[in-house]
Parts: sequence; structure tokens; C-alpha cells
Amino acid sequence: MPKAPVQSEFSHVVEVVQIGPAGVNARLKASPAECAALAQRLRIPAVFSLEAEVRLEPAPENGQFRLIGTLVADVEQTCVVSLEPVKEHVETRFERIYAPPETIEPLQASVDDEEPDWLDPDAVDPPDPIEDGRIDMGEAVAEELALSLDPYPRKPDADFPAGYRPEPEDEAVVSPFAALAKLKKGPG
Repeated sequence: MPKAPVQSEFSHVVEVVQIGPAGVNARLKASPAECAALAQRLRIPAVFSLEAEVRLEPAPENGQFRLIGTLVADVEQTCVVSLEPVKEHVETRFERIYAPPETIEPLQASVDDEEPDWLDPDAVDPPDPIEDGRIDMGEAVAEELALSLDPYPRKPDADFPAGYRPEPEDEAVVSPFAALAKLKKGPG
């Protein structure tokens, strides 16, 4: 059964047959409706603006393409401490490689004791697949925005309530079992 195409909130598709040796340059700007849809997808209160400068060019490897870009966005997230709105300005550069799906090696779990490359955060990412002869530059920008968001947004003046702060410990090392025994006894 063929996979249904995913509808992107910020779709800017280029047919690979239209990419010449000089490449394709584009300036992408999200509309208010696209910003609202992206905020819903990212599960954040708001995306106020999103703009990107991208270049899609043939890569040295046969049949591959390189997408190079810079994105600038203003978003609102929720503070992890106070649950108040936190505005964040995001600026990031990114680069992605796209290749025909049949040339991409599938990720496989390692059978020996070595950690597979796909688990190594410093390993080179495998290419993204070219789907139906098309590359969605807007979807790449949306994904890079998601990766660039602060995972723990916090207002500068946010502080935990006094009841949630850890009590100062003695200089002696407290074992986890002693802490559990203290909990078992209850308050007081």
C-alpha cells in the first residue's frame, strides 16, 4: 500500500528536474496562517514569524542535492517553571543532503558490541530521501525550526516555589535508601 504524502504546513516544493547546475535560490516567508499551523504542529503557543534563505544545488555525489539555509523566527513557548509565555528569537544555519531513496542505506541495529553510527550524535546524518522526484524546502525549514527550539524555555526571573526547592544536605553523602526511608516515615 503506497504511503500517503504528508501535508506540510509550510510547503515549498521543488522538482529535482528543474534544478540546474547553478542551483535554486529561494526566500521563504511563512504567512500568518502557516505560522498558526506550525505553532499547532510544534505544540507551542505561537510562531510570530518565520523566514528562511535557502539554496538547493546539485551535490558532488551523483543524484544527490544539498540544501543550505538560514532561518530566522520569533516564537512563543511556555516557561517550564512558571507556565508563563516566553518569547524566543531563533536564528540558525543548516545543511541537508537529499538522495534518491534507493541509494540510502537503511538504518540497522548493530549485532556486535559496537554502537551503530545512527546512535552517535556526532555521526554524519544520512541523506533525506527525494520523494517522488521532489524536495520540500519549506518542510526542511519547519523541521530545522523544531530542532532549534529551546527544549526547556524559562523566563529569566522564573523561580521554583519554596516548597519545591531541595533542602540543604549535610556534608555526609545521603544514600538513596535513606531518602526513601525519610519519605516512608512521612512528614515531620
